[in-house]
Amino acid sequence: MKPHLHFMGIAGVGMSGLARWYLADGYRVSGCDALESPELHTLRRQGIEAHLGHDPAHVAHADLLVTSTAIPEAHPEVQAARAQGKRTLRRIELLAELLNRRRSVAVTGTHGKSTTTGMIATLFLKAGCDPSVLVGGHLAALGSNVRYGHGAWIIAEVDESDPGFAALPSELAVVTNLEDDHIAGDFSERRNYHASLEALEAATASFAARSERVLFCADWPSLGPLLGGLPNAVTYGLSEGASYRASVCALSAAGSHFTFHAPHTPPVEVRLLVPGRHNVQNAAAALAAAHLAGLDLKAAAEHLSTFGGVGRRWQRRGSVRGALVIDDYAHHPTEVRVTLEAARHTGRRVRAVLQPHRWVRTARHWPALADAAALADEVLVLEVYGAGEAAIPGVSARRIVERLQAAGTPASFHSAASAQSYLAESLEQNDLVITLGAGDVWEVAEGVVALAGGDDGSA
Repeated sequence: MKPHLHFMGIAGVGMSGLARWYLADGYRVSGCDALESPELHTLRRQGIEAHLGHDPAHVAHADLLVTSTAIPEAHPEVQAARAQGKRTLRRIELLAELLNRRRSVAVTGTHGKSTTTGMIATLFLKAGCDPSVLVGGHLAALGSNVRYGHGAWIIAEVDESDPGFAALPSELAVVTNLEDDHIAGDFSERRNYHASLEALEAATASFAARSERVLFCADWPSLGPLLGGLPNAVTYGLSEGASYRASVCALSAAGSHFTFHAPHTPPVEVRLLVPGRHNVQNAAAALAAAHLAGLDLKAAAEHLSTFGGVGRRWQRRGSVRGALVIDDYAHHPTEVRVTLEAARHTGRRVRAVLQPHRWVRTARHWPALADAAALADEVLVLEVYGAGEAAIPGVSARRIVERLQAAGTPASFHSAASAQSYLAESLEQNDLVITLGAGDVWEVAEGVVALAGGDDGSA
């Protein structure tokens, strides 16, 4: 009989994916989470004993305790497991064990991880590889954030916010980009944070060096000096010198069209349903990964035209009186900027609802976040979504509002409820409402559609 795994923080996207994979592999799986949520209900329906709240009694019959980065070593449930001689692993350590069991494509980077992972997974699925997949969002092709496959490959998103990713093994490591994010700096918070940008870069270099081959974006200036010297490195992107290159790129509100060039292979034409230059880069990474794994490039390009995105990445939530309502996970200044650039390509009036994510990130990046949000025609700002972090004195989303107003951008501070009411009452036919953030700001998008009597985005 296979061991019993107990996951603390099981409702998190990374934890729930691993829990589902091991359940499908024949393990007994249980877990707990501090808050009730739809995800907890879903896990129960799928056969996982998912408890509300933490209790040392949960580990009594478990063989292995798996914890997320949010769980401190001093937690009573962890201490109970140790006292009983139970094996304990961090989530990233369990992922390492799983990656060692299959041929693996592991995708990391500050931005674009989920979409790139979803694209690669789509290509391997369409090619009949029957891969396992772990992605940090809901992938429509899977109906989930995970797929248990019987094939040789696993396609996995790797969260660079966990310093433990430096030790992960892989056959192909994909690095989309790297930027100042999940950096604690002068703040004491260390859950989901590196001590410095240099520490993050060192962890990324270690992750890449452990891989049999590394594929990184040539368009990102810092990655060349960091990874270009590795003997197993190849590049992708829009840059002239990239090993795998996208060119003649035409962007539109509906997506993009470009030519993709690979070594020793005729160019292929690619059409995407997801908008933005950043998604052209993500697609180039996916096509390069597929080619390096031996998949047919022409077929892969055709399959990529069916990719509809990952949940909470430019996700259509509905329409109201001709206005379009979109939700996006963008929460770093760079992500907010490129997402709003894509929004402007629609030709609509862009009305953004911005929810800053995490107190440390907001303390370090709020001016840049405000400057990125200024691409919108109007910005509604919600208070910081703390994600379990303690509030920092003097840090407030109102500072973002003040900076936007000083720059001449119409901006206002709102609760989720007031944002929904204001937008539902003032929507016009040519509007594009876009909610931005990694917290619960998506509820505003759903609320606007419901209050205004629009469709639900399912069409």
